[in-house]
Amino acid sequence: MASYRTALHLLRTNRLVFCSAAFEKMNKKGWLHWLSDKTFLRIAYYLKFGRKLDLKNPKSFNEKLQWLKLYDRRPEYVTMVDKFAVKDYVANKIGDEFIIPTLGVWDKPDDIDFDSLPNQFVLKWNHDSKSVVICEDKENFDRNKAIEKLRYGEKVNGYWYGREWPYKDVPPKIIAEKYLSQDDPKLHDFTDYKFFCFNGEPKYIQVIQNRRSSETIDFFDTEWNPQEFIGLNLAAVPSAVLPSRPKALDEMIEVAKKLSEGLAFSRIDLYETSEHVYFGEVTFYPASGFGEFKPEQWNTIIGDMLTLPGKNGGRYKAQIINGLLSVDKCHSSLVDYKFMCFNGKVKCSFVCTGRFSKAGMKITFYDNDWNIMPFERCHPRDVTPIEKPYSYNKMVAAAEKLSAGLLFARIDFYEINREPYFGEITLYPGCGYEAFQPDEWDYRMGNWIKLPQQS
Repeated sequence: MASYRTALHLLRTNRLVFCSAAFEKMNKKGWLHWLSDKTFLRIAYYLKFGRKLDLKNPKSFNEKLQWLKLYDRRPEYVTMVDKFAVKDYVANKIGDEFIIPTLGVWDKPDDIDFDSLPNQFVLKWNHDSKSVVICEDKENFDRNKAIEKLRYGEKVNGYWYGREWPYKDVPPKIIAEKYLSQDDPKLHDFTDYKFFCFNGEPKYIQVIQNRRSSETIDFFDTEWNPQEFIGLNLAAVPSAVLPSRPKALDEMIEVAKKLSEGLAFSRIDLYETSEHVYFGEVTFYPASGFGEFKPEQWNTIIGDMLTLPGKNGGRYKAQIINGLLSVDKCHSSLVDYKFMCFNGKVKCSFVCTGRFSKAGMKITFYDNDWNIMPFERCHPRDVTPIEKPYSYNKMVAAAEKLSAGLLFARIDFYEINREPYFGEITLYPGCGYEAFQPDEWDYRMGNWIKLPQQS
């Protein structure tokens, strides 16, 4: 993999006067796909802002969004950015009544059954935000033009634009949705209420109006006080007349809280009609972390609100294991999850922490409900609470498959970016010489091993 300096050198060969526009053009053509995510983001950030991207100690909002792209890779994010799959996810959290009804789903533009659709509807890809088609009158609707626009969107993969990794594996689908009526005839498009949420708390609301004509953007706090800054698209201007407080603002705030719970940062987009609040989408990287604020210091002010996952001011302790980034939030080395399997069934597991620390290794046993078990073996228990791994159920399922047909096996895993990675299979832990405290657990666990009948 080329280094940051090497990449810059290659991109500047033949005396090319390199600039952000040229970088974007090359990226659209696919010429930069060979760059690693980190190298790409470092170059793009420098070309956009004229300064280095600080990933070791990110401070601004944009820097922290780049950090999240690289190091916060929870698999459910793929579902959450998929505009079709996210509907079930959101309905399970807040209810079906917040979901814009789906009228149809197709894999290709040519598959769309226009005759089955009502007089008004909206067509869009589930993986792209730009190829949206709005039909307000089916009689005067140009189907060919709509198909042509959707064909363009079919080729788009949002991952490559700013290395927003969740979009890379979204299976493209076209969805038709119910057309929502705009209550205010003065507006040429539906008002977008975008809630900027930090660790489950909405702090600011970005209000976008007239997106299809003369777009305006205003920011408010949750008390609907207008803010002194604008962003993230400086080409848009504030409204001449400030938007009115939405009637369902309190309900929207509660919805945004529920949907952003447990997330370091998310933007929850909502709409309001005279009858309902509707969910729009979840966004993790507004403007892909390349937006601008005016005044500029708000980039840092808002960045201060974003606490990155992990300890020590939001920074993970990172290390490279076989080329993979591993993260250990609480301990000084990679966490080891070891599953004790008896006749193909997990009975308990234990966690090894601090293997290379000065304090020495700790071993803590857990039952299948992640309760600490009342014994120690060979090493003392860890006094630091250990979180149940996100991929625990996947680990259990894999351990039981690997131990099927074995009287006893210990199956070891690591968790990297919330995904399980196999470590090893051990048939005789400690060669059978490590003592239990209290000793009775040596016999209890021994009863779980069903030895074959001897003749």
